Amino acid sequence: MTYLELKEIGTGQEYARKYSEIMRQWTVPVVIAIGKYNGAGFNRIKNEVKGINNTSLSATLSILEKYGLLERVIIPAKPVRVNYSFTEKGREFYSVCVNLASFIEDLPDKQYS
Repeated sequence: MTYLELKEIGTGQEYARKYSEIMRQWTVPVVIAIGKYNGAGFNRIKNEVKGINNTSLSATLSILEKYGLLERVIIPAKPVRVNYSFTEKGREFYSVCVNLASFIEDLPDKQYS
């Protein structure tokens, strides 16, 4: 893909809408938590992602499911449980998130005044 093609995609309203929906504050940590266990329930994800609240986790999972990155499976038990796992597209996104997280961790700490 050429720079011009990327620039055209990047300025498109549809691209900007999808990007802003998918790349929320908690997306990468949530995706990595699910990948760590090859699928996980709500509470396991919440325990793994320090600082996330129920509302933010629920919204993040809903968006990832909306775009076909996650599959939500209801497990009939008492109490009823829900497990989130990656779709094929979600596994691709997981790889992107792992690479992004690794890249960010390798950045030097800079303090701005």
